Amino acid sequence: MRTLASRIEAELKDQEFCAVYNSDLAQVWPATIALEKRKEQIERFAEKNRLSVTFYDVGLCAIFQKKGQSSDGRKSGASSRLALPKSRKRRRRGLNHKHLTI
Repeated sequence: MRTLASRIEAELKDQEFCAVYNSDLAQVWPATIALEKRKEQIERFAEKNRLSVTFYDVGLCAIFQKKGQSSDGRKSGASSRLALPKSRKRRRRGLNHKHLTI
């Protein structure tokens, strides 16, 4: 978990958000954990590290950013959705984006 926190911290120094995909999430929170419980654990991790987290294609990608910062780098009172680069954006039929900000 410390390795993941360090990676996210390093990426957030140079960019506005850090995308962590399922293969990396599964190293800390195995996909065998019930989806809701897994998301709760990731949310607690984000809160502990003073980050907000947004889930895209549930279980596939978690976007972390510094708390209180919108995707365009401005402080935000309301949450906003992040746009993933088109080359990395994946969709699964029947799943909608779910946006959570802690």
